[in-house]
Amino acid sequence: MVFLTFSLTYFVTLQTKFRNSMKKRITLTLLTAMIQAVCLAQFTTNGEGNTYSIHTLSSMSETGIISYELVDIPGYQPEYELTQSITIAAGDKFVMDNGIVLHFAKDVTLSIEGEADFNLPSGSTLSGLESNASVLIQSSTRTTFQNCHFQNVGLEMRSEGGVDISHCSFMAHDGSSAAALYFITAGAESSIVDCSFEDCAKAAIGSAANASQPMTIRGCELVKNSTANGNIPQINITVASPLVISGCHIVGNPENTKVGGLGISNFMGYDADVTISGCTIEDNRYGIGLVGPAAKILLENNTLLNNRYETNPMNGGSGISLYDPYKLTQARITGNYIEGSLWGVTVIGCKDVNMGHLDNTDDYNPGNNVFKDNGFDGELYDLYNNSTLTIYAQNNTWNVSEQTEEQIETVIFHQNDDPSLGQVIFMPAATTTSIADIQDATQHTPMYNLQGQRLNRVNGRQGIIIANGKKKVVR
Repeated sequence: MVFLTFSLTYFVTLQTKFRNSMKKRITLTLLTAMIQAVCLAQFTTNGEGNTYSIHTLSSMSETGIISYELVDIPGYQPEYELTQSITIAAGDKFVMDNGIVLHFAKDVTLSIEGEADFNLPSGSTLSGLESNASVLIQSSTRTTFQNCHFQNVGLEMRSEGGVDISHCSFMAHDGSSAAALYFITAGAESSIVDCSFEDCAKAAIGSAANASQPMTIRGCELVKNSTANGNIPQINITVASPLVISGCHIVGNPENTKVGGLGISNFMGYDADVTISGCTIEDNRYGIGLVGPAAKILLENNTLLNNRYETNPMNGGSGISLYDPYKLTQARITGNYIEGSLWGVTVIGCKDVNMGHLDNTDDYNPGNNVFKDNGFDGELYDLYNNSTLTIYAQNNTWNVSEQTEEQIETVIFHQNDDPSLGQVIFMPAATTTSIADIQDATQHTPMYNLQGQRLNRVNGRQGIIIANGKKKVVR
């Protein structure tokens, strides 16, 4: 075997699996490659209507692309390395090569201002060799990504045309941008379908606070992202209209106690219509967190499991948390299963929260939410109404052995516990009991509300007392 070596440290060797089993040939001469790597920082196309690919760019000496041609290896994929940033100018087009591996050197960006096409029949891999590698889309036209596999390479969208991303994967992004898939500005409605995100240092999918980006996220798998353990949920986006998240699976790492599952914020006062349905969210600091006046929100048929890994219950641990001090949010919560949170549902502020309203009106909601084992320190908290709202929460199954008014009262915190809070109308409850063998909540350790104030009130309602802020049925 003959190996060609290079004196510049950023010329990488081939992947380990190839090192002792292949010959490699560099299409650029050693002298040319060294001069380009030292002298050039970026290459930009001329914008004269040409179409480029990695293969065609590699034939242009000024691009600084290294091409590895591997022979005698059945089924090998051609490999290329970007040693400097490249910009496809407006007026030109970039078509991603199918079936290749594209390596990015440190701090290298492939920026596309013209038309872009990443719609691949079988797939290619984009791999960051060190850090801060990215693909930046700045096109005014729509872009499609299919079967693209990003490994420590971010995808940043600054496009008016919107993007459709399907069957792509994002692995181990280093956190050099706010998310592995990051929407920097608003654009046309985008879609992210059947994609996977795993072990990314910050959010898997994110958007800037001032970028109200309409999008659909459907059928995606997100596993143990935000590995840096900052206060960044795995999906961290700004409200938009419409924003639809459905059929996704978001799995956290219990060791990362600052990382939520799905966070939607609205710090700019955007009007929005948000739907989150059919998702399974488990093992995060919290499940779904909504902050700011997010307008209309539908949370339907989601499964929220063990979203409790917050070290201080006063700072989080809810299956669903609604926080809107401006009192503009209208939320409808129906058909969700919430188990193992520190708090099942918490409400702070908001304009209207409907968790089940059986009256035959425009507000009809069948309820059908199920709560199980939500609480801490031996106490159960299915619903904490820390607002002045009257919340309808009828026809739900609560974490009590019998769905009676007396027992359900023990798992709901509202006006009956603190006169300054709003009432929860929870009767009638679901007629079929699916919760049994709950723990007898009889501990009397101090309890605090979500604002950190110690509670010590006694409820005058017959059959229920509040001792040190904790509810207990008087037997």
